[in-house]
Amino acid sequence: MMVETFIQSVLDGLLLSLCCLGLMGREKGKFDCLLPFLFAGVCLVVRQVFGFSTADLAYAVLPVNTVISFMFLFLAVLLINSIWFQRVEGHAFYGTIAAFALYLLLRELCLVVFYLCGVEETAWFLYVSRVLSLMLWLAIWAVGVLRWLREQLSDGSLTVRIIVSNTAILLLLILVVFRFDLSLMFRWLPVTAGTLALLLFVDGIAILIEQHRIQSQRRTKLLEQYLPLVEELIEQVRARQHEFNNKMMAVSAAMAAANDLEEAKSDVASLLQNAKLDSIDRELLKCDSKVICGMIFGKSKQAGLKCIRLDVSMAGAFLHRSLPEADWAEVIGVLIDNAIEASSPGAVLYVKAVEENGGLLFTVSNPHHALSNVEFVQMFKRGWSTKIASGHGYGLFNVRSMVERYKGKIIARNEAIEGTHYITIGVLIS
Repeated sequence: MMVETFIQSVLDGLLLSLCCLGLMGREKGKFDCLLPFLFAGVCLVVRQVFGFSTADLAYAVLPVNTVISFMFLFLAVLLINSIWFQRVEGHAFYGTIAAFALYLLLRELCLVVFYLCGVEETAWFLYVSRVLSLMLWLAIWAVGVLRWLREQLSDGSLTVRIIVSNTAILLLLILVVFRFDLSLMFRWLPVTAGTLALLLFVDGIAILIEQHRIQSQRRTKLLEQYLPLVEELIEQVRARQHEFNNKMMAVSAAMAAANDLEEAKSDVASLLQNAKLDSIDRELLKCDSKVICGMIFGKSKQAGLKCIRLDVSMAGAFLHRSLPEADWAEVIGVLIDNAIEASSPGAVLYVKAVEENGGLLFTVSNPHHALSNVEFVQMFKRGWSTKIASGHGYGLFNVRSMVERYKGKIIARNEAIEGTHYITIGVLIS
């Protein structure tokens, strides 16, 4: 009996620690592998001290079977999280609530699925369902849901805090109503399954609405930041158009005053020598996103301060892709900033956007000696940077994470442009 209790407590502690790590993030300088042992110890102690039932199925969901013992478990986990995760005030509390919400959702969902499949063996409910819960956690982690929830909890999103709190309370309420009795829960299976299904549906809708709201806010902020640059670009083009019109009038007058054809040709060539739109202005006007147009225009001015020139080529659309416009702006900003920082005065950077294989290929090329495949891979790892100061090395890592989340591809290759060695970094988004 003690061995069975120990194994169940270890599995419970492992799932609970993964939920906390997934929703609260890893802490630098701490051995995360110790957290499962701490939680397993808490689960074992709480079950031994407050375990008033001898029935194994009473602990199929949690290592406790009363509301009072759950409160002790919650406070113990909250205390460990408060010490382990050094975050802003309130983050440990809501992170712990979110971890229990996810834990209860995975456990109760697996038990209901097993019962619907006609499983009757006790071992399946006590052990296999716990292993299945761990596998479901891995699946949720792989699709990026936990990463998004962690970011929102860290930012103090009120909507996400309400969602996780309501979810945890409702799932715990199911256990309380059925007195932690699994057989009673299965006897009222339509109520249990219907509640879980409704909860998943409502939470999914709420998360989608919140994600849409966040994307809208990000786009609004980007528009406020870069629209003035777009207006500056338009004014610059208008000024050049006005200058062009004046030169056309001068050309007309020169042709009228010329004595012969050769003199007219010479006068016209002299007047129209610089009467053309800058290539970067012309290319940026092709861009279908005002945010991205303004960003690249701003980056070109930033590069100009370092005597670096951007050669821009736009032959593709950014909008209506799997990657949202706000994320496009973040990716482009990181790639161009890195290229500018890695270049010397007088360098020419090539920024290109072209349609390829049904997607948009965006690349930035800067002068650099040839790199090996291993060096390219290292560039996209967390913490990689050429700077000595801390706080750097997350730009390309974030780009890789974002691109992988939207099923895109990272492009990294060596090139020779006009006899100079270049490295090209980019993304391919469908």
